[in-house]
Amino acid sequence: MPKGIIFNIQKFSIHDGPGIRTTVFLKGCPLNCRWCANPESKSAEEEILYTQKTCLHCSSCVAACPAGGLHFDENGMLKFSKDLCTHCMSCVAACPSHALTVEGEEYTVEQVVEEAMKDQPFYEKSGGGVTLSGGEPLLQKEFTLALLKALKKEGIHTTIETTAYTEPEYFKEVLPYIDLLYTDVKHPDDAMHQKMTDVSNERILKNIRYAIEQGKELVARVPVIPRFNHSVEVAEKYAILFQDLGVKNVHLLPFHQMGQGKWEALGLDYLYENDKNMKKEEVFEMRDVLEKAGLNVQVGG
Repeated sequence: MPKGIIFNIQKFSIHDGPGIRTTVFLKGCPLNCRWCANPESKSAEEEILYTQKTCLHCSSCVAACPAGGLHFDENGMLKFSKDLCTHCMSCVAACPSHALTVEGEEYTVEQVVEEAMKDQPFYEKSGGGVTLSGGEPLLQKEFTLALLKALKKEGIHTTIETTAYTEPEYFKEVLPYIDLLYTDVKHPDDAMHQKMTDVSNERILKNIRYAIEQGKELVARVPVIPRFNHSVEVAEKYAILFQDLGVKNVHLLPFHQMGQGKWEALGLDYLYENDKNMKKEEVFEMRDVLEKAGLNVQVGG
């Protein structure tokens, strides 16, 4: 059985599909969204996060690195030489204040299913199941397909939170094992989508159309982002697009800052550090446009 890289298994989730669910977060994403709330999910490999405020600057990690890949700069920030890192995690083990942590762990399909089955009584009572999230769970193709097959063999309801950015051939192969899709549509305009995610939305829209044609339950999710897609004009474009695709249900997800600290811990520049959390009321105009077009709209996940 194939193995996958997972950065979290969250129990008793109630916002990632119907009922009480176990949400499995897989690492790796082909999109590079500038506002990503889970930047630790971008890379498909294990990663080290550094939290400066808990760092003692004792240099235990520097001494522990066999490749000499760590040093402190003039501002007291720990710097990594990624080309030297062998992922031995000696630096993490040596850190007395846990300023260094590891994101990502290898799991087999059997291990994930075993963990999920512990909560089967809750699934049965609440109509819940297992949700695959990320990152982009369809990026780890072999593992995700095998995991979904194994879950369905156990009679578990499966939901996937996906960008749907994958080869149509693979999407067709994996779709029969998915009961519900939460599919992000970052922007209706391809040029804007490419500008802020580094990929075209063409493949995404093709896969969404196919899933709906196959009778799959699908919810289109729109992360509402300042200076990107937060406007009535864009909402009108979404309305036309969703009507064309056959989308019936839409979730509008107001921008939040929950991922900012993780961008800093990864040493990444965050474009939205000065933006405030959006209130639900700020997306009501977009909601009204979509509802007027005959769509069922929910604000929030």
